[in-house]
Amino acid sequence: MARGTGERESHRAYAEGVRGFADRLAADNDGDVEGITRLCTMLGALVLARATKDFPLSEEILATARAALAASD
Repeated sequence: MARGTGERESHRAYAEGVRGFADRLAADNDGDVEGITRLCTMLGALVLARATKDFPLSEEILATARAALAASD
């Protein structure tokens, strides 16, 4: 994000968007921690899978994250 007069506002908007996405990922209404955990699991798995693409580890990372998220439903 560009630095300047709108930097604070853009960071606030981004943080609100991340919070909203995490809230939607939560399986229940009391899901602050759950939603953030799901978001971090998804994002971490994606980053690691892309960093290890073309290796079997990439699919293993995605499968493991998918299973962990499904088990938490």
